[in-house]
Amino acid sequence: MWRLIILANIELTGVDEILNKLQQIGSNVGRLENKALKNAAEPVLEDAKANVPVRTGKLKKGLKITNIKKKEGIKYILVGVDKGDNSEAFYGKFVEFGTSKRVAHPFLQPAYEKNKNTIKEIIAETLKEGLK
Repeated sequence: MWRLIILANIELTGVDEILNKLQQIGSNVGRLENKALKNAAEPVLEDAKANVPVRTGKLKKGLKITNIKKKEGIKYILVGVDKGDNSEAFYGKFVEFGTSKRVAHPFLQPAYEKNKNTIKEIIAETLKEGLK
């Protein structure tokens, strides 16, 4: 019975660099995701402010982008006026959704709809740049 034994010495160069890069990316992924969400929210905020009814000066100033939130492992961000907002801009929810006595004048939903593709592009571009 014959046995063939081959001894090979394989040297891989650059592996340490690749492993270090992967570790750096891993530690920065959370920050990169947050940056992508914030960047993508900006055009929505700009368009929402542009569409706010003229008489609502405080509302225009009160529209904002929230900090990153997380629910069931999914990160998200809110633009505009939060349902629970009780600041000077609290009435934005009544402008957006209307009331039993006031017809709705949406400005947030149209801003989102207009920017859907832009949001995707900004997120993809921000992630791509961050992973270089």
